[in-house]
Amino acid sequence: MYAGAIFRNCRGFFAGAFCTRTGHGFPLEAELATMLHSIIYAHAQRWRFLWVESEFSLAVDTVQKKTPLIP
Repeated sequence: MYAGAIFRNCRGFFAGAFCTRTGHGFPLEAELATMLHSIIYAHAQRWRFLWVESEFSLAVDTVQKKTPLIP
């Protein structure tokens, strides 16, 4: 599996992108890995704000509700 993201600024212009191999796993794991890599990438770029969009609502709910699925 691979994880990737495209970053845009507040005006919608391209600001960066990444793609990385995450190995084998379930779709939820891949989506959470993508979110984690996105946060790390944004931090490295010294961006103060990050808006995450995902079609996988379970991943978003898992992060927002801090369920036992993530330590």
